[in-house]
Amino acid sequence: MLLIVSQIIGFSAVALYLLSFQLKKRGQIVWTTCLSNVFYVLQYILLGAYSGAVLDGLSALSSFFAANKNTPRFQKHSKWVAALTLVLIVIFGTAIALLQQDYVELIPVAGALLQTGSLWLDDEQTIRKFGLASAPFWLTYNYISKAYGAAFGSVLTIISTVTALIRYRKNKK
Repeated sequence: MLLIVSQIIGFSAVALYLLSFQLKKRGQIVWTTCLSNVFYVLQYILLGAYSGAVLDGLSALSSFFAANKNTPRFQKHSKWVAALTLVLIVIFGTAIALLQQDYVELIPVAGALLQTGSLWLDDEQTIRKFGLASAPFWLTYNYISKAYGAAFGSVLTIISTVTALIRYRKNKK
């Protein structure tokens, strides 16, 4: 039953993540990605894939700050928060891999760095490109971790992101 619940949560996370890249505005992309990360955290916890849970938890936190990066409260420190979040992803991801003596746990570190780092950027197309670059890392980790809903979602993410890149490309004249 737990496996079924985790897969349902995973498919919900996937749906939100796919939706995020189809949205036009940066803020919508970032907030929807943040919510997707929360669902991924729940799925990974249920599956015992703690590296993914920690990294997506840090990504959700970073997404929250990235969504607010231009507000007066966060604007002054946004670059420090972005850098700190990325460093924490590397530290926690590496620590988990070393503690578990399982270097597969390093795979989502690359995906999380690309995905999380992109949310601090301003250009929607660049955000999508980094999201596309992160998908193969998450696909590999999700498959190995038996997060099949998320693995399928990674494939759909690649398709959805390419579609959005084409759909929102800037006409060069």
